[in-house]
Amino acid sequence: MLSVQSQLMHTQSSSHPRTTKPTMTSKSAAFADRETAPTLDNQWQRQQKKTFTAWVNSHLRKRNLHVDEISQDFRDGTNLLALLEIISEETVGKASRGKMKIHHIENVGKAMKFIQSKNVDVRSIGPEEVVDGNLKMILGLVWMLILRFEIQDISEDQLNAKDALLLWCQRKTEPYSNVDVQNFHMSWKDGLAFCALIHRHCPNLIDYNSLKKGNVRENLETAFSVAENELDIPRLLDVDDMVECVKPDERSIMTYVAAYYKKFASFNQSEVAGKKIMTVLETNMEHERLIQQYDTMSTALLEWIQQSIAMLNDRSTNFSSVSACQGKMTEHNSFRSDQIPSKLQEKAMLEEHYSTLQTKLRLSGRPPFVPSEGKEINDINSAWGDLETADNQHLTWLLEEFRRIQLAEAKAAAFNTKADSHDGWTNGLDAELAADDYSGANFAAVSALIKKHDAFQSDLMAHEQRVHEIGTLAQELDDLKYADADAVNDRYATIYENWQKLVELTNTRQQSLQGAEEKARHLDELYLQYARQAPPFGNFVQLAKEKLTEPYVVDTIAEVENLQSNHEAFKADLPQSQSAFDGLTTLHNGMSEIGSTDNPYSPHNYAKLSEQWAAVKELVEKRDQQLAEELAKQQERETLRKEWATAANNAEQWLVERTAEVKAIISSTSNESLEDQITQMQKVEADVNAFNVDELEALHKKSHENLIFDNPHTTNTMESVRGKLAGLKTNISGSINALNNQILARDSTNITDEQRSDWEKAFKHWDKDSSGFLEYKEFRAFLLSLGTFNIDSVPKDEGEDPEWDRIVADLDPNHDGKVSFDEFIAFMIKENADAASADELLGAFQTLANGNPYILASDMQRELSPELYEYCMQNMIPYSGGPEGALDYSSFAKALYGESEL
Repeated sequence: MLSVQSQLMHTQSSSHPRTTKPTMTSKSAAFADRETAPTLDNQWQRQQKKTFTAWVNSHLRKRNLHVDEISQDFRDGTNLLALLEIISEETVGKASRGKMKIHHIENVGKAMKFIQSKNVDVRSIGPEEVVDGNLKMILGLVWMLILRFEIQDISEDQLNAKDALLLWCQRKTEPYSNVDVQNFHMSWKDGLAFCALIHRHCPNLIDYNSLKKGNVRENLETAFSVAENELDIPRLLDVDDMVECVKPDERSIMTYVAAYYKKFASFNQSEVAGKKIMTVLETNMEHERLIQQYDTMSTALLEWIQQSIAMLNDRSTNFSSVSACQGKMTEHNSFRSDQIPSKLQEKAMLEEHYSTLQTKLRLSGRPPFVPSEGKEINDINSAWGDLETADNQHLTWLLEEFRRIQLAEAKAAAFNTKADSHDGWTNGLDAELAADDYSGANFAAVSALIKKHDAFQSDLMAHEQRVHEIGTLAQELDDLKYADADAVNDRYATIYENWQKLVELTNTRQQSLQGAEEKARHLDELYLQYARQAPPFGNFVQLAKEKLTEPYVVDTIAEVENLQSNHEAFKADLPQSQSAFDGLTTLHNGMSEIGSTDNPYSPHNYAKLSEQWAAVKELVEKRDQQLAEELAKQQERETLRKEWATAANNAEQWLVERTAEVKAIISSTSNESLEDQITQMQKVEADVNAFNVDELEALHKKSHENLIFDNPHTTNTMESVRGKLAGLKTNISGSINALNNQILARDSTNITDEQRSDWEKAFKHWDKDSSGFLEYKEFRAFLLSLGTFNIDSVPKDEGEDPEWDRIVADLDPNHDGKVSFDEFIAFMIKENADAASADELLGAFQTLANGNPYILASDMQRELSPELYEYCMQNMIPYSGGPEGALDYSSFAKALYGESEL
């Protein structure tokens, strides 16, 4: 029951102090105990009696009724019943016309019962007291009626009726410097507050600037006369009473001020309309600011992505050395570690900004924001995917270039070694082959020349394989796009051309010596045999030295072990070479025994061959040591690979566990509040932010310093760990933002956490396949289980179940036949939201424009702030057919809600 009694107690006690007792009955809570409280002061009683009598007559005159003495004219109950019917606009019942006291009590009792039905507690006043003419009780009863039917409905900022009425007075008189309304007694004594209220709403009725605070009687008479004659507000107060009383009666003042409030209610509509317009315009300006921020952020991010993709797709660099390629790889690693994480954070902030903007638009009844072409979230995600693809392709290209240059430099070294050796061997041979040293020579000399030439031909054929090897290396370097491939090809062309010339000179000399063969038949078998055996061995020694000093490029233990296997195979053939050397030693000893080791037929000096053979055996031992050291080095690199793999796998597992925690919080089916979920999510966020990847980064850096770019022990990379960590942070940030948006949505509606939890449980119950969606059949069962919507339990044809058709049209505009929980929550938010609509905004503008289809600048300037007034003036178009300066508020209001363009 509405406790008007408590308001009665409050206003009475604040105006008329009395002696309080330790305890009070409920009856004495409305009126002081007559046996213990002091007698009512004649002054306020007289003023209250006049005011209440005037108030009663202001209503009774509608039936041509009138009371002169309120304590006497209510005794038979007829005037009281008539008053109740007038102020309630309801039929109370026919009054008994009997003249006996019992009939009067019956009438008053009927009135009391009706008052009680209006949630007014009048149990403290008995019908007999009214019939007996108890003035105190009758005044209290009239005050209860005033509170119930005049003051109770006054509302301002969700305050009670009295405080709301006081706040209304304060707001309306705030611009008047000599008025300070703090109560309903002394603040009104000088009459200026009454005049200020009238002037605020009807400035043409009172010349306020001419009023003086000291002219109390004049001020009061001015206000009361203007209110009565111009505004039809009954004169409920008496000027003499207001002037003569020490402290005006609070109830009398409230009753009279309430009449002002109701009279100016129509004026207040303009103020309310102005506030509504201000709220809508401020919201729209905030939306425009957020949209501009999104456009700026998305444009900057997309420009950076496109520039980065162009940089990553650039393959114009032709690396001339391994160090140049390594420098490019270091530059790429810096791009990955310095730029990508920060831009990924910008991308997450942009997505959060977009989500918040859409939530605010939805809660304010605006259409969703559609970014300009190419700037939607999907476009940004697609562009980011292209960036990741370009980044991975760029890294693959760098690794391929690194291996290509390594191999090319190794083969170039081998080419130069073989080419230098060949040039050294062929130096001066063309002159020797072209020399005529056989003409006129004796038989022995010619025989010696023939034998020497035969030995040379054998040596020439042995060197032919070396020329082919040099050509193969030149071709391989050309295929590898070696930086100095042109110089290599030019040198090989020169070698091949000189080789062809040597072959031609050799054939020519052979023919010449054959012509002189008849002159030189004596062969020195010993020299000739040595000359034939020495070249293959010398060539073998030379090839062996080159093979044992040939550089190699390995990356794994298996490659080192393969080199060791080949080396062991080479050592297995050394005994055969030792036998060949022993044969040469025997021939050399034979030549020594017959007096000379100077072999005219062979350039291969035994001492030199012996020295070369010793060098080969020494190189064999040195190559054993090199391969052993290389094996140890590769074993260290393998250990580093395993160490990195273990650390990366552990980090990846930790991130998976944290991701599962986030998923568990989001999908929790407990009754936890959104704030509790945010707290849990923030704890996980703190753990993730504290996660230390420095050790992993150090191992990653050490691996790159050791030229380790692939790892068979794990699929994880430093980039994938960074990406998963950044993705987890983005997921947490997005989830917290989503929960905050849900709180924002919840706080803007009357949807509670408990309601949302119950709906989610019911939704999951009907989501049998855990797809996150309900088909129409499941969704109908879900709505019926809530008991909130008036829909049929059995599906009907379209148009036969209007409530179902309305819900489906809102939730599933594309008619795909399914509904998600988020879509249902958005629907319930819309159902419960109190955001203004375009029609409501049009109504507010119409009120502000005094019912006209156009609005003038002065109408808006009176109620809107300067900033919002300027906003309207800039965006409203002129109204066709109206007076000068008329503006079209209709098209402006529709544009704010997306029904037309602003």
